[in-house]
Amino acid sequence: MKKWTIDTTALLLRLAAGLIFLPHGYAKVFGAGGPAAFAQDMPNYGLPAFLGYAAAYSELFCAVLLIAGLLTRLDALLLGCTMFVATFVVQLPDALRDPQGGGNKLFAALHGIELPLALLAICLALMLLGAGRFSLDWLLRVDERVAGVVGRKRLAAAA
Repeated sequence: MKKWTIDTTALLLRLAAGLIFLPHGYAKVFGAGGPAAFAQDMPNYGLPAFLGYAAAYSELFCAVLLIAGLLTRLDALLLGCTMFVATFVVQLPDALRDPQGGGNKLFAALHGIELPLALLAICLALMLLGAGRFSLDWLLRVDERVAGVVGRKRLAAAA
């Protein structure tokens, strides 16, 4: 595959994910009750409340950074963790417990988790691909700088 197609794919994935996460994060942070109302629901799923705050702010700020292509791998990691919890801790158990119309549990479960699962896959792809050339990460050489810091730490640890 040619490099420009990978860069264009990364751009499209970043824009799609960012534009989907942005209104969800905005609603969690600036909606009725703010992030506290969202965080208050976390213990119902066996999760600490602070993860609700982390998820709300991640969905808002990481969405903006993802669109710009700044700190893309970190943004994708945080949003991917949020979508992992949304998929497997929140929505999948609900979909398995209450299939619509008493239908097939597998199809009901897949229907119940389709959006967070798709966003999880996009985040995993962005973690692997990086931001591409059409990003602030590329302009600021973020991946190169991170690789340099990690490389120096490995050398220091080996010495």
